[in-house]
Formats: sequence, C-alpha cells, structure tokens
Amino acid sequence: MLARSIRRFRAPGRCGLGIALLAAAAAGWCGGADLASAAERPPNIVLMLSDNLGFGEIGAYGGGALRGAPTPRLDRLAAEGMRFTNFNVELECTPSRSALMTGRLPVRSGTWRAASPGLPGGLAPWEVSVAEMLSAAGYDTAIYGKWHLGDAPGRYPTDQGFDEWWGFPFSTNVATYVDRVGFDSKVAKIPHLMEGVKGGAVREVEPYTVANRPRIDARIVEKSTEYIRLHAGTDEPFFLFVSWSLVHHPYLPHPDFDGKSGNGAFSDVMLEHDHRVGQILDAVDQAGIGEDTIVLYLSDNGPDSAYYPVVSFSGPYRGYLGSAYEGSVRTPMLVRWPGRVQAGRVSNEIVSLVDLFPTLAKLAGGEVPDDRAIDGVDQSAFLLGESEQSARESALFFSGRTLMAVKWRRFKIFLTGDDPSPRDRSWRRLWAPLVYNVEQDPREEVDIAISNLWILEPLMRQIYPFLFSVESEGLILPGGDEPEEANVEIPFQSQDEIEKSMSAIRWKIMKQRVRRMLPFSGE
Repeated sequence: MLARSIRRFRAPGRCGLGIALLAAAAAGWCGGADLASAAERPPNIVLMLSDNLGFGEIGAYGGGALRGAPTPRLDRLAAEGMRFTNFNVELECTPSRSALMTGRLPVRSGTWRAASPGLPGGLAPWEVSVAEMLSAAGYDTAIYGKWHLGDAPGRYPTDQGFDEWWGFPFSTNVATYVDRVGFDSKVAKIPHLMEGVKGGAVREVEPYTVANRPRIDARIVEKSTEYIRLHAGTDEPFFLFVSWSLVHHPYLPHPDFDGKSGNGAFSDVMLEHDHRVGQILDAVDQAGIGEDTIVLYLSDNGPDSAYYPVVSFSGPYRGYLGSAYEGSVRTPMLVRWPGRVQAGRVSNEIVSLVDLFPTLAKLAGGEVPDDRAIDGVDQSAFLLGESEQSARESALFFSGRTLMAVKWRRFKIFLTGDDPSPRDRSWRRLWAPLVYNVEQDPREEVDIAISNLWILEPLMRQIYPFLFSVESEGLILPGGDEPEEANVEIPFQSQDEIEKSMSAIRWKIMKQRVRRMLPFSGE
C-alpha cells in the first residue's frame, strides 16, 4: 500500500506568539518521530474499546468474581502487559472517542457532548484521525463496532482513514428506539447497522434492534478475527479498532451467556465481554503475531446510570457518565506487547486518552500534524520502561465549552460544581474552587482548598497554554468544518481577566527572550 500524505491545513485566526508559547509550555505536543526503522516492520496495533465499563469491574482492578462475573481473560491480559491505574478519559463517549482519534481535547473539535441522531456533530474532515496517521505510515486499517463520531457522508469512519467499517454510528441504546412508545419511522430514522469501504459509499445493512442487539459483539469478533487472519501474513502492518457494544445498556447478553452468571443480566454481559476479548487475543496468538502486535484495552468512560442501580462498578471512585468525578473519567487501560512492554508492570502515573495518538505515532513511525495544537504527549518511553515517570502531570476536563476540573499530580481541582450522584446532571457555580487529594481521598469528599490555596498558582500554569492555543487556533463548533474564533469558559475568570493575565505572561516571556539575546543581562 502506498502511504498517502496527511492533509495539512492552516487554521484561521490569530497566530504567532500563542503557538510559540504553547510549544514552549508543553514541549512534545507536536512533531513526530520514528521508533520503527526502515529495517524493522512496525508493529500491528489492536485497540479494543469497551463502552461504559467502570474502573473496578475487572478482576485485576478489584472486581471480577467479587462482582459476580469473573474476568479471567482480562486478568490474564493485565498479567501479560502493563496495567494503568490513573488513566484519564473524557466525561462522555463521543468526546472520548474524539480524543482517541485526534489526540486533541474534544472541546477543540466540536465533539464535546455525546452525539445524538439528527443534531449537527461528528468529527470534522479537517481533523486528522489516528487511522489517517497510520494509513499514511503504510498501515491497513479497519474498525468494527461503534463509531459515534458522525452519521452522515463525510463523517463516517471510512472518511477518516479507515479502509473498512462494519458497525453502528450511534450508541447501543438506539436498538430500543423502534420499541419505544410513540416512535414513528415517518419522522425519525430507524437505526441501522452499516458498512462501507474507503472511497465507496456507506450502506445500511439491517435495522439495529433488540432482536439482533444480543449478537452484535459476536459479529464484531467474527469480522475482527477474520481480519486478523487475513492480514497476519501480509507485508503491511495493520491497525484494528475493535469498538465493542458491551457493556453499554440495554443489557441483552448473547444466548450463550443469558443466565450464565446467575447474577443478573449485567453480570451475564460482563462474562460475555471478557470472553469476547479473549477471542480477539486468541486470534492474535493463533496467527503467530503476538510478539509483533501491540494490544490495547480501555474503556471510553465510567458507568452510565441509566439503569441504576444495575450499573458497572467504579471501585473506590464516585461519579457516573457526564460527571468530572473520578468514577466517570478514570477507567482501566491494559497494554500488551511481548518483549517490549514489561509484563505485570503497574503504574499510577497520570496518562490521558489524548496521549494515545502521539504515542502510537512514535511506535508506528507515523507523523503527528504540526499545523494544529495537539494535547496528547508521547508516552512511548514510559510505556517501554525507559522512564518510570509519565510525560504529563495534569489533565483538563471539559463539558461543553466549560472547564469542569483539572487534575494535577495527586490533586483534583473543581472549577465548576458537579454532583457524583447517579441521577444528577446539573452543575452549579462555585464560590471558590474545590480541591481534593485523590490519592488520600479517592471518593473526592473532603475539600482541602482553604489550607491549600497555593495550588491555584500551578493550576493556572496548566490552563494558560491551552488558552493560548485556543486564542491562536479557535475551536470547531458542533457540525463545523474547521476552527473558527471562539472561546471557552474558565470559571472564576472573565474573558477580560484572562486576556490581561495572558498579556502579562506574554510580556514576561518577551522580556526573558530579550535578555537571552543580549550579550550581558543584569537584573
């Protein structure tokens, strides 16, 4: 396959100093380097993404048999690879999938809330996806399962770098639509399973209903394992995105697992999910490509409370989908690469979902776009054991265009009032930020802000590089095609205050640059 060039666009808006400051403040956001030399075939990549699976659901994370659903295959994957205990995602599924695809915070991409049928949204063609990046590096690419980043021509997976797709463009709960009271196919589309190939039209395959919902992940396995079998012996590496429907509601297990746990429908689907993951791992090993393949397993966010109290388990954390509490934004991640990633290694260092794009680019010999802000950082040295420390120490959490919270080192600082209860979806303005030590207080219950106001200073140093880049690049609005001038909301600071603060920082940096240029610089 000929590797095509990544599309490059220059975003409209103000430029110059903002991007320069961004690069200085967050080195490693842009660029790209090759780990795989010309003589070394780049690794295959199999990325499995669960849906709404909580931090504490898997046995290796404290769940499994204790939850009434043993997870032997996922536990084995954890033992064979690296287990992350401080992996951070977005508040909802569409934003997480956008962050995964682009290496950029979804507030930049207009993908800041879960996409709904009929509303403008989806990933803009302007964005460069991880599939496009890998395709340009010579990879064959495929996705089977959930997309949730667009449901119209131009915004399907096959428009964003994937060579082929079979699956569904929205969330799994659409399978229940046609059975809802008052549903009328004359005014609302019947959800469909879809398929397509790059360069061709995407077509509807069959309605997605409660009748075929129990067999969706079995079909994802069939297509994925066949893809692995066909591509294992080729000269080209491949990127396979296995985007599961489980463990999203409705909890309708495959007939082979219905009632198998004796602990209810959710435990049944968890047993099935563990089994399906094992089938993918078996296909990789049986094809003889285990040592040549990076396998990643992660979840897009924590539990959805729609079927509360029957939901996934977040372990020691509180919060459900849509919240910025740890139960929503901290999920499992497992990475296996025999001989390269140390088996059995466990780390509580902060890693973010946006980091996967530049990390995979480094490992695959791909190129990270340099004409836009990239929020992810290359974690390859950390992953390969060359460093014990993560390349980041903070993560920003947005809902819509509002900054909800910032995690920095062992602390979590809430700028917007949130509620981790299962039925609450409201936010409130705070009189002052809330600060939690999430290592000592994982449930985020004891506010320590009054005795730790010093944290506000390093907090703003995490925020300002992002603001500089927004000032320069703008934001894509939902359904938009490219960035335009737009603002984000940073609680406790007006736009005027933000502008004055950034002007002061700009002036300070300019003076520092002048001093470095002079032959002698005194104070």
